[in-house]
Amino acid sequence: MELETTKPLIKLDLGAGQNPREGFEGVDLNAPNPAHRVDLFSYPLPWDDSSVEELHCSHFVEHLPATTTPDGRDYLLAFFDECWRILKPGGVMTVIVPNARSNRAFQDPTHRRFIVAESFLYLSADWRASQKLDHYRVSCNFSANVVPIIPTELSLLHPEAQARRFNESWNTILDWQATLTAVKITP
Repeated sequence: MELETTKPLIKLDLGAGQNPREGFEGVDLNAPNPAHRVDLFSYPLPWDDSSVEELHCSHFVEHLPATTTPDGRDYLLAFFDECWRILKPGGVMTVIVPNARSNRAFQDPTHRRFIVAESFLYLSADWRASQKLDHYRVSCNFSANVVPIIPTELSLLHPEAQARRFNESWNTILDWQATLTAVKITP
C-alpha cells in the first residue's frame, strides 16, 4: 500500500523585488533572480487552490492597474480573489500599502491605486452582502485587521489627539498594514 504524499505548503512574497521577506519565496516578474518569475497581473496565478500557507505583499497592491482584467473584473478584486484561492483555509496574507492621504501614495509615478483602511472591507463577503454589493465580480472572503503605520513622534500622543490628526491631517498615517485571514468553508 502506497501512502499518499502531499506537497508542503509554501510561503510567498508577492512583488518581492530583490528583497523577499525572510522565510518566504520571492515572486516577481522583473527582479533579477526571483524564486518564481510570475506576472502578478495575469490570472490565474500558477499555484493550486489552498496550496499556500502564507502570503506577504508589501508595496505592490498600489501598482495594480486601475482598470479591468481581460475578462472584465477589477484588477484589485481579481488579485485578491487569486490570493484567497491559493491560500489554505485560515491562511494569512499581510498587505502593506501607502495611505491614500500621504505623500508616499503619490510620490511614485507608477502607483495606480490609492488605498484607505476601509478599502479592505470590500474583501469580506459578509460586508459586501450587508452593503448589497453582490453585483461586484469578487468571490474572496477575508477577515481583516488593519493598523496604521505612523511616524514615531505621533505614537507619543494621546489616542484622542492621534485620532484627530489621523482624520484631519495629511502625512500622519504613512502606510496601512492589513492582516487578512482567508475565510473558507472546509469539508
